[in-house]
Amino acid sequence: MSRSRTGALTVAAATLATVFALPAPAAHAQQFVPCSANSLRSAINLANAIPGPAALFLSSGCTYTLTAPDNPGNGLPVVTSDISILGSGATIRRQSATDFRILKVTGTGGRLTLNNLTIRDGRDASGGEGGGGIAAFGGSTLTLNSVEVTRNFAGATGPGGGIVSYGTLNLRNSTVSYNITTNNGGGVYTEGTTSISNTTITGNTAKDFGGGLDARGSITLTGSRVTDNAARFGGGGISAFQLTGTVTDTLIRGNSAAENDGGGLEHHASTLTLERTTVFANRVLSSGARGGGVANGSGSTLTIRNGSVTHNFSNTAAGGIFNDGGTVTLTATPVTDNFPTNCSPSVIIGCTN
Repeated sequence: MSRSRTGALTVAAATLATVFALPAPAAHAQQFVPCSANSLRSAINLANAIPGPAALFLSSGCTYTLTAPDNPGNGLPVVTSDISILGSGATIRRQSATDFRILKVTGTGGRLTLNNLTIRDGRDASGGEGGGGIAAFGGSTLTLNSVEVTRNFAGATGPGGGIVSYGTLNLRNSTVSYNITTNNGGGVYTEGTTSISNTTITGNTAKDFGGGLDARGSITLTGSRVTDNAARFGGGGISAFQLTGTVTDTLIRGNSAAENDGGGLEHHASTLTLERTTVFANRVLSSGARGGGVANGSGSTLTIRNGSVTHNFSNTAAGGIFNDGGTVTLTATPVTDNFPTNCSPSVIIGCTN
């Protein structure tokens, strides 16, 4: 039974806010959402219509199954206001012969926060927007806390199999797994301001660049794992283009690029610092591809401190770091046991073959 937004859930709101380290929402902005897709749609519509932040409390462990789109291309109403969805282990999934993504947030007033839930099986049908699971546009803010985004798909020309963001994206304590795009960013595609912490990006696939993550703009990536992703072209794990940022205490492992450079990281026209980051056992597969671990393109500046680049593979030198006219600075970072060589062709001080 649906409850009104009159404060009946004040205690529950305060408790869940404490669990997720979030401020308790105003009493007038709380809704308990029964275990049905229609109830969730109604709750989002109501939250959009009333000014101020709203908190939607999903039924614990419920699967909200979307069998038809709410509006063209989206399973749920487009979020245009400040809405937090507290999942309590719930799942929102598409189960339909019709293609549509799960969620979309847009506009500078659009602020969507998801907590402790799963987003799965979305399929972008926009023909270009992208974001098989979640799409964020128009300067919006998207925040995921303890969320799994899995088995979503972006086709046509749309990037971001799991998530696409053109505003502010915060990923915390989350997992982005087994998503696919026929464009860039199998797991995540972002253009804007991105913060990722304690998150696993694994098993995603991109037909073009960035199997796990394709990032542009600015990024802070901390304490995370980018593993076992694949791209047809460069950046099996991470593709960075016109990006400025830092990667700290992160593992980049087991990623692959099929037809271009950069199995673990493809870095182009960007400035990036890797601190205490491990680039291990990544590979490029085609006969002419280079940089099994890292490919650093012309005009790029890459600094690696207190990390390692080891046991990466390519058929053409170098297997560790391929520096194509950019700048690479190594500090206390071994580049060893890569095949067929560790570094080339531009000189990288501190790296020997």
